[in-house]
Amino acid sequence: MKGRPVTTEEFERMLTKTADVVGETAAPSWRHFLCGLWLSGLRLGEALELWWDRDDRLLPMAPDFAEYLMKDSESERSGPVFHPKPKRDRGRRLTLRHVSKRICEIGERARVKVATDPKTAKVKYASAHDLRRSFGERWSARVMPHILMELMRHEDITTTNKYYVGRNAERTADVLWEAYKPAAESNTFGNTPSFGTVRAESVEGASGNDSSGCDKLPPQDSNLD
Repeated sequence: MKGRPVTTEEFERMLTKTADVVGETAAPSWRHFLCGLWLSGLRLGEALELWWDRDDRLLPMAPDFAEYLMKDSESERSGPVFHPKPKRDRGRRLTLRHVSKRICEIGERARVKVATDPKTAKVKYASAHDLRRSFGERWSARVMPHILMELMRHEDITTTNKYYVGRNAERTADVLWEAYKPAAESNTFGNTPSFGTVRAESVEGASGNDSSGCDKLPPQDSNLD
């Protein structure tokens, strides 16, 4: 069960349920972290290792993520960018495993189901990686695949094409067919907004609204090879 991209409405539900899982005191730091994951597309480990004052790694950054970070005052721009706090803050950073578990609990509390095992019917709730999937899906509609590959930090363009470009192609096809069906059901052949109007009497052997003469249309000249 790998999951799926989380919708904006589902993400907002996760933010509203954050305090239920981590407590009111720690909730602001967790919401800040969740918003960072949503806007950056960073893997969980990458986000936890993102520091203000380290320059050992250069990564491309989505503009809306950069704008979000710039809301922090200059006095706050030191150390780790994200520091999700435990319910009882003892000054220690939480481990990746602990943070991952808490985000899954937030996804479950918000009832954001991203997959169901067909054999066991076990439900998988939204995780940090599903927020990354959401980032990838949003930006796949805005940039070319090779740019998305860099944003997602994929090692190979085939990964980008498989999980995001291909997914968009399928979604686009679904939208096209859904838009086509009502027009096809309510119009005779050739009488849709997309194709203009063809009078039935212009087709030899056709009469009225009968579209059975489609195969009798004479061949049309074309300038296409």
